[in-house]
Amino acid sequence: MTSIKKKLSRYISISISILLVSLFLITDISVDSWISSQFDRAMINKAGLLETLVSEHPDKVDFDFADEFMPEFSGANDPEYFQLWRDDKVFERSETLKLFENNDLPKLDVTLHKSSITNITLPDGRSGRMYFTKFIPQIDSDVREEYGITKAFFAKTQKPMELAYATSNEGLNQILWFVDIIFILTSIFAVIAVRIIVFNVVERGLKPLDELNIKLKQINLNSEISTISTSQLPEELIAIADGINHFISENKILYSREKRITSDIAHELKTPIAELLNLSEVAIKFPHEEQLAASFKTDVLAITQRLRNIVNGILLLQKSTYQAELEKQQVNVELLLKTIMVSENKQCRNITLSFSKQCGYIQTNEFAFTTVLTNLINNALYYSPETTPVIIAVRPEKNTNKIRLDISNVSSFEYSEQDLTMFFEPLWQKDSSRTSEERYGLGLAIVKSYCERIGAILDVAIAPDQRITFTIII
Repeated sequence: MTSIKKKLSRYISISISILLVSLFLITDISVDSWISSQFDRAMINKAGLLETLVSEHPDKVDFDFADEFMPEFSGANDPEYFQLWRDDKVFERSETLKLFENNDLPKLDVTLHKSSITNITLPDGRSGRMYFTKFIPQIDSDVREEYGITKAFFAKTQKPMELAYATSNEGLNQILWFVDIIFILTSIFAVIAVRIIVFNVVERGLKPLDELNIKLKQINLNSEISTISTSQLPEELIAIADGINHFISENKILYSREKRITSDIAHELKTPIAELLNLSEVAIKFPHEEQLAASFKTDVLAITQRLRNIVNGILLLQKSTYQAELEKQQVNVELLLKTIMVSENKQCRNITLSFSKQCGYIQTNEFAFTTVLTNLINNALYYSPETTPVIIAVRPEKNTNKIRLDISNVSSFEYSEQDLTMFFEPLWQKDSSRTSEERYGLGLAIVKSYCERIGAILDVAIAPDQRITFTIII
């Protein structure tokens, strides 16, 4: 089972950790590069200083170097090294080189006025870096004036010199290692901190879900609580809460309907069963009563037929709610209506049929459509005064390829708008005492169920003169 909290915490932690580690890594590389570049720049500056100490005269080359001003080239404590070459011969070397048997720095091949920095092992065994360059010694202007020689002429006779300057980079490496260790520790601490912070933030952010779950557990079909309050919920959960409230409302309606249907079915079955029991008890108690014996079989048959009709109606309602696909056929609407009118109008009531020839055939399930029309026409005849007509009108629905079928009659009962909402509820009757022995309140529920199955739109309206009109658009 997947956990939203764990998955969300993991994804956010990994994403932020990768971002932070990447930033730390870039910072570490940048700091390392900057420190290394500053170290190299310091080497170049000191080598440049040593170059300025070399001056050339027409008859000699001087190196104006004093150990007391640069003790790092003469002492044994953290020594630095330099070496000069002229004509491929050693011109000068630092006193620190003379302390070791191997007292030569490596000579590199570079072009004039170019330089190179490389890692080497110093004569004292430490790791270090060496700056190597080839240059032309400087000429004092006073010397040129004294000898009457121009700079251009003097430069033709000058020979290049080579300088190597080396120093230990162990301090640099220690700083770089220290920076790297700080980076590693900071990264580990950041990942752990991000994990803890993200987990707590996600847990706090998902807390409304836990509260919503607690509220849901307090709701059941028999409880007085029917909705979840959305006043204190986050914006993201309001839509979910509204959906749950709608689901709860629908289920409570269905539960109430189920209780009512169960009660109504029990009531409908209880009356004929009680009648059968009474007839049986009387027949047993008075077996030789001729008047009772003469009507006993007829009464039992009538009661059992009523029971059968109730059960058949319930079975038909159940059948109409099956989710199986209904097979469609081409149905002649006019012929079907006339056939139903003949079969249902046993009292030869006045039925007016207005039929548009454009509505001759439709593609639908014939059994379902027949059941719908039979129930509606039968109801119109049963629940209207005998002297009033039943009007049936069939015409095309505007701007569609569907037909509109209206069945209207003047009602024998006075219905309100609230009653119309209950018309299609199973076993609902206007007469709450349920005194009718022929009607059980199943017909319109079956009509609605089959209309939904065949994709028809069903509506009902009532006029001030109590004329009820059922409309089907299919």
